[in-house]
Amino acid sequence: MSGPGVGHEFPPQEVSWQKRDVLLFANSIGCKADELHFLYELHPNFAVFPTYPLIIPFKLTDQEVTDFYARSKSSPIPGVPQFDSRRAVDGQRKLTVLKPLPPTSAGKKFELRSRVIGVYDKGKSGSVIETEQSIVDTQSGEVYSKTVSNGFFVGQGNWGGPKGPSAVSYAPPQGKNPDAVHVVQTTNETAHLYRLNGDYNPLHATPEPGQQMGFGGVIIHGLFSWNTAAQGILRELGGSDPKNLREFQARFASPVKPGDKLTTEIWRMGTREGDFEEVRFVTKNDKGTRCLSTSRRPVLSVPRQLVSCPHTAVFEGKRTNSTASTSKEDKLEPEDRLRELIEGSKKPSQTPGSVDSKNGISLRINNAGRFGLFGKTFLRENCRCPECTHPDTMQRIVDTFKIPKNLKAEKVDYDKDGVIVQWSDGHRATYPFSFLNVYSLQPGAKKYQWPGLDLRPVPTHSPYDQAYPTVLFSRVMEDDQGLLEWLDNIYEWGFCFVKGVPTTPEATEELLKRIAYIRPTHYGGFWDFTADLTFKDTAYTTEFLGAHTDNTYFTDPARLQLFHLLSHTDGDGGESLLVDGFRAAETLREENTTNYFALGSTTQPAHSSGNPDVCIQPAQEFPVLNYHRGLNRLYQIRWNNYDRAPKMDWSLKQQTEWYRAAGHWDSIIKRKDMEIWTQLEPGTALIFDNWRMLHGRSQFTGKRRMCGGYINNDDFISKYRLLKFGRERVLKNLGNYRRSPMNPSYYL
Repeated sequence: MSGPGVGHEFPPQEVSWQKRDVLLFANSIGCKADELHFLYELHPNFAVFPTYPLIIPFKLTDQEVTDFYARSKSSPIPGVPQFDSRRAVDGQRKLTVLKPLPPTSAGKKFELRSRVIGVYDKGKSGSVIETEQSIVDTQSGEVYSKTVSNGFFVGQGNWGGPKGPSAVSYAPPQGKNPDAVHVVQTTNETAHLYRLNGDYNPLHATPEPGQQMGFGGVIIHGLFSWNTAAQGILRELGGSDPKNLREFQARFASPVKPGDKLTTEIWRMGTREGDFEEVRFVTKNDKGTRCLSTSRRPVLSVPRQLVSCPHTAVFEGKRTNSTASTSKEDKLEPEDRLRELIEGSKKPSQTPGSVDSKNGISLRINNAGRFGLFGKTFLRENCRCPECTHPDTMQRIVDTFKIPKNLKAEKVDYDKDGVIVQWSDGHRATYPFSFLNVYSLQPGAKKYQWPGLDLRPVPTHSPYDQAYPTVLFSRVMEDDQGLLEWLDNIYEWGFCFVKGVPTTPEATEELLKRIAYIRPTHYGGFWDFTADLTFKDTAYTTEFLGAHTDNTYFTDPARLQLFHLLSHTDGDGGESLLVDGFRAAETLREENTTNYFALGSTTQPAHSSGNPDVCIQPAQEFPVLNYHRGLNRLYQIRWNNYDRAPKMDWSLKQQTEWYRAAGHWDSIIKRKDMEIWTQLEPGTALIFDNWRMLHGRSQFTGKRRMCGGYINNDDFISKYRLLKFGRERVLKNLGNYRRSPMNPSYYL
């Protein structure tokens, strides 16, 4: 290629960096605390974030602030006008990583080698200078990275140069939902932090340059958006492993202003080069304006073994999945099983008219001869007879996880209203056509989003330790410090006993109100009840209750629940059961990540329909394991097999995977080393975190009088944050979800 300035080489420039420089860079582009290998210099796998080479040409060897305009006055390019760098913005950048940079340049000598690829006259709008910059070890001659940059000099065209090639965009696939989404919320200080990396352009610090260039004021560095997109894509699809980013390129489409929320939608294209796959993306602001987009391919290269399963191979390049069984399906690679779980079956595994197969059964769903596909476990657990569904509470009685795995339909008969199935476990079930027509499986069911793998680091109480977290009633009622001690125990351990409570409903109600207003529900506000089925719920019976969380049928389940046994006469039993759901989730993740993902991605319906004037359902379905998008960590368990409703709109594959995962979960929460059994006594109240702790009770005889109530999540967390940090600090951190125990918003 020929033209003005083509091939011109600038004088080499020495470059250097320290560990603190790469730590600052990782922080400034949004690396999270679970990416500690980018944020902590003593981490055994401490590494430079792979796009750091882009900042080195700005920094060179400096450890002090520099004059950006003076630094930008490069040596003249033959045959090209001298452009004004004060009116220049980024056009696009492409980084190719040839070898990872060491955490510090100490002990080596590196230099920046730059050459001109082309200079293009774009007319009235301006001119483009395209350069290639390489980071080179001068002693060995090794090239660590190459960056091709297009700098756009606003309003500095019409000098008679070549127009240059037209930019080619590679749009995301039409009609396909993104495979991942990454969100970054900028602030008024975002650019001020990022510029400390060495890019001290006043355009990103003070409004005057931006006003003169027509931007209206300060804009954020284009390379901030570029780097945060790279960080998000590597995190979402590459397990945050720096080795997985080989090449990254994007065009700057429009300026980003302080306060903009940047949403990056990411698509896997399936096109591979060896072990790497092409990825395309688009970054938009709150108004839907495109700020950054794919400009050439491949944009991001991600190894095959990681692209389907984010956060499974973080440092050592190996999967952390282990399987609990060795069936044919369990021998599938975890990412293949997860892909099928998310995407659903490609086609029904049953042909119309067939009766039975390994997991599914094909049944007629109307009198016109139309057939539908059903999972056998699903059908068996949703039998509506009084042996399987409580006639008063409408809650499930049959134990889903005692249904035989080799269940078969031994006989199928039809009448004008529905189907009669004789199951191999001896049960005879009738299914109306009205039910079958609604719940037949969908071969191409909707996709579900990936859950996060992270868990909140919390202590967990051993079932063998009788020294439970405990406070005194008098201490809680005395002052706010006593209240904070109580709330600390609840948040850290998931539960706490309060001793010395007067055995009256009034005293118990005052204790609960020390936290916040008591939440009213269809059960009332503050409860004072006996097992008389006043409310049609199994909690109001004397029957055994397995481990569960309350309010799965609410869009916003209550966060705290308090019980105080006022009396128990003429009988015994009724021991209380607690299971730490976070510990159970961690165990599930360690034993089988496929099952963990299934419970974190497949949503389930729930209901409360016992009383004739009540039929409560959440505004949307939720999975069992719910994770916080800002912190990317598990924060809520929703598990109640009694209140789970029949589910529509899922494939046989999804259904089979979910029941397998739920069975694994059920076996974990029933393990002896998971169960904390205690006997409630008058004068001692028990409060627990309903978003974390599963609770239940043994069967009892006699008459028990119990009182208590619910507290909302937002009220509890508000009181806890204010007592722990003070109002001023809480207000200063609104919307801040950075992971730090010193950040009030870290406490969910």
